Amino acid sequence: MRFAVLCDFDGTIVNVDTCVQILEKYAEEGWRIFDEQYEKGEITLEECLQKEFSTVTFSKALVLNELQKVASVRPNFSQLVQLCKENGFPFMIVSAGLDFVIKHFLKLEGWYNSIPIHAPKAIFTAHGIKLTFPRQFHNTSINFKDDMVTQYKDRGWKVAYIGDGVADYVAAKKADIPFAIKGSKLAELLKKNKIPYNEISDFQQVLESITQMLKNNKF
Repeated sequence: MRFAVLCDFDGTIVNVDTCVQILEKYAEEGWRIFDEQYEKGEITLEECLQKEFSTVTFSKALVLNELQKVASVRPNFSQLVQLCKENGFPFMIVSAGLDFVIKHFLKLEGWYNSIPIHAPKAIFTAHGIKLTFPRQFHNTSINFKDDMVTQYKDRGWKVAYIGDGVADYVAAKKADIPFAIKGSKLAELLKKNKIPYNEISDFQQVLESITQMLKNNKF
């Protein structure tokens, strides 16, 4: 059995939602209405992010400097990536966060250019941040996150998905082994819909789960 680990970034790899941090500090007032519309199913994830970031006009350097003050990588992230690398398990970041923010924090952890990133590409313009989203390959996919889970499963891979938010729900639901950050919206949704999942506070619990599966020859 081939095994892959797909992992969200905001609120999962890092302890805060960096997109929310950016929007709260730099976006025009009223941006949260788009989050509400997304959660009600009135707009797509892509439409929500595009609308929210269209009013952010500050520089990349300033944004990263502010995020450094509030965001930190969740414990044992590097150990999980190393375990996957040693066992030949693909590890991919599947995130609605901004690509340059993800790369910045990966660089701090020593994993820059070592981990595939499936996330919107951000372009700074005079009219706000413009986003280009990953291509979706399945017409039935809700967003690019669950689309990536489907891609792996269609090729015969067993998939673990780690996340924390509403946008992670469909991907986690499709995954073979869902992990949700303790107390997160994702955990609430999985519990509400009676979908079995593993609740975690850091990556040590994911490490232990995969290590146990290795011992039991479940791959």
